[in-house]
Amino acid sequence: MEIFSALLSSWSEILSDPQALYNCSRSVSESLKTLILPFAILLALLWKYTPERLAKRALLALVVISSLNYARWGERTIFERVDTYDLSHYYLNSKYFDELGYYDLYPAMMLADYANDGPHFQDGNKYLAQNAAGHGMKPIAHALQRGQWVKENQFTPERWEAFEHDSLTMQREIPGFTDKLWRQMIQDHGYNGTPPWTSLARPLASIVPVESVKLLGFVDLGLIGAAAGATVWAFGAPAAGWLWIFLMCGYSTRWPTITWSYLRYDYICALIIGMALIKKGKYLLAGVVTGWAATMRLFPAMWLYGPGMKGLVGLTGLGLKARTVQKQLLVLAGGFLLGVGVLQGLAVVDLGSEQVKVHFENMIDHNSSQQLSSRRVGLALALPYYPGQDVPKFIEPERKETIEAQKPLRFGIAGAVMLLLGFGLRNAKDEETYAVGFVPFFLLTTASYYYYVARATLIIMHAADLSKWRNRLGLAWLLGLEWFMNMAETVWPGQRVLAVGGLAWGIAIYTFALTAWFLIESMQERKS
Repeated sequence: MEIFSALLSSWSEILSDPQALYNCSRSVSESLKTLILPFAILLALLWKYTPERLAKRALLALVVISSLNYARWGERTIFERVDTYDLSHYYLNSKYFDELGYYDLYPAMMLADYANDGPHFQDGNKYLAQNAAGHGMKPIAHALQRGQWVKENQFTPERWEAFEHDSLTMQREIPGFTDKLWRQMIQDHGYNGTPPWTSLARPLASIVPVESVKLLGFVDLGLIGAAAGATVWAFGAPAAGWLWIFLMCGYSTRWPTITWSYLRYDYICALIIGMALIKKGKYLLAGVVTGWAATMRLFPAMWLYGPGMKGLVGLTGLGLKARTVQKQLLVLAGGFLLGVGVLQGLAVVDLGSEQVKVHFENMIDHNSSQQLSSRRVGLALALPYYPGQDVPKFIEPERKETIEAQKPLRFGIAGAVMLLLGFGLRNAKDEETYAVGFVPFFLLTTASYYYYVARATLIIMHAADLSKWRNRLGLAWLLGLEWFMNMAETVWPGQRVLAVGGLAWGIAIYTFALTAWFLIESMQERKS
């Protein structure tokens, strides 16, 4: 009851003064998401029993309201503001990648700051240094020394002057940074864009001057619009409406805010478009698009797990009436290899093979147990968390040690679930097998919460046919998890481990239920 009392208090405070909604804060927007999502959940559950015309109108109303709320009921969020924290990594580092590589963004920015009457923000005593040996905290003096080396050995005088201008503009002229955010950034894990992403982003960053960087933000808005259009084309307007509500109300899209950075949602748009192409029988193109997503973020390759398992089970004939060769899935795999090969090859030509190796090693270290943060999600975060625990804001060293010790248990569970799911997918639709690529992603990785927008393919899978109770229940559950996260941010804003642990368990329950659902349906199909 305390939770609902806190939410009611938050809603009444906001709704009592509608003018306060205009260009409101993110906390206000997230509080209102906890009011919008219950209506969406109720509509999903009652969709089959609601007159079609009324249901579609209600869905459209939720699409409009959730969009306005995401924009914070004003023009600034979409058309004016940018995220200097994110753009410092993905605009500056891609633009000056030849000089900075994967390790030297922070030292170069800090040197530029100190050389121009800095420090402009209080930067504390340490920063997170990065090199071939991994990540580790070092004194600020180490950053300045490293920055000086980079300036003298990696930059020409003209390029350093340009970088210094861009860096100082990002830090001091464009609103966004505070003392706290600046300290947080220089203790972050640096630039992690893949070589193919860098090859794509670098020319865009080089064309658009830092003073007009907001223009780049509309690239993502266009991509999301294209993904929604592809969903309408393949699955119908209602499915696209549910997808849009998920994107507008999802906790994973709270950062980076759409239009505040660029090419940060390209991979999920590619996965959505890939799923639509499979639905329409265009397997080669679907494979190429999935290859695009995989080269941009690596983990989207897991979306071929389901099609791969369906094809493998078909070849063995296990649980089927006869062995079958899924030719369309071979075409999908071929398109994927073509897309990966071309894009990765172009990146190697552009940046060199050494950068591919450096990025891979950097990501291995980045995903170690000791580098975990309270912004990560995965089965690894569910197992050491028990509801009701008194948990801190940041993940403690003891919990990291537990996560490391639980690796055999975690991978044992993951392997069993993936085998059962793969067997259950033998009679599933191809687009459904593709959509569940999120399952191995959840089971095997510990990705940051914003990558969990990848549940979008599951949203579409359920929303495509709400005549079935399991799809209505699945959609309602996924939207319920978004309600939980927005509620947690509103009621317990300092309890990140609690929120992430609860989300991880919610997805684990969904994963086990999804696996059981496919197994049951595949057995029913076998009997018929």
